[in-house]
Amino acid sequence: MNSKQPTTKSFDAIYADYSNPNGRVMITAHRGNWRQAPENSVLAIQCSIDAGVDVVEVDVQRTKDGRLVLMHDDTVDRMTDGSGRISELTFDAIRALQLKEGQGGEDTAATAALIPTLHEVMLLAKDKVMVNLDKCWHIREDVYQVLVNTGTVKQGLFKSTAGVEEVQEFLSGKSERPEFMQLINGSNAHLLDQTDEIITRVQPKAFELNFAKDDSPVISDVTLRRLKGKCRIWVNTMFDADCGGHTDAVSLTNPKLGWDWHLGRGVNMIQTDSPKELYAHLNPGSK
Repeated sequence: MNSKQPTTKSFDAIYADYSNPNGRVMITAHRGNWRQAPENSVLAIQCSIDAGVDVVEVDVQRTKDGRLVLMHDDTVDRMTDGSGRISELTFDAIRALQLKEGQGGEDTAATAALIPTLHEVMLLAKDKVMVNLDKCWHIREDVYQVLVNTGTVKQGLFKSTAGVEEVQEFLSGKSERPEFMQLINGSNAHLLDQTDEIITRVQPKAFELNFAKDDSPVISDVTLRRLKGKCRIWVNTMFDADCGGHTDAVSLTNPKLGWDWHLGRGVNMIQTDSPKELYAHLNPGSK
């Protein structure tokens, strides 16, 4: 990002903004800033922090011997010079692999970067940014313990499509309550009729809305009226199927059909593969 963009903001300020349902638009970097470093790597996360994003999204997997590491896929094939399912590999075997550049792939060069542990990443992010914890609801208690051990419970953002009872069971009875975002998509759209109950009993500070088409009830005017002023509204603009085609790619050529389409509906958290460009769009004086 250019030199006029603030590259540091206190975590307290980020958390205060996140806790304000009517606050400024917040930017989440998808799998870290993978355009500058391997996705889900320490460097990708550091680049995101340096760029001044509010939230870094990471994907958490558990190794055969119970260690929590960062990787989107269930296997290491796409992102490393090795192969195999993470759940069938020991941590030592995984740590011996080298991450590939960017988003990896068969013909992508390997780097010197290693697969990080969640513990390492939370220490890196401590007192700097929030961390959106993806792909790990099924191992949420293990993930929560890492947050406790690193003193970052306030920074870790869990999310799930689960119903009220399951979420409440996880959130209650802990010495420090985890942060939770309710995820709504086509698989659990029935929860749209329970938004008031979710807000009252679960008290999420945000709802993540995933929708394939504009006419989806997930993004309807009725849904948005139920949420506005009570919770933040989060969308993902990386893939067509998650945001009705109003993606980063569209935004870079016609923002009225991309990011502005979401902003016009009251969205105030955007997860993106183009954090630099989104920041410039939200802050035109920084160009």
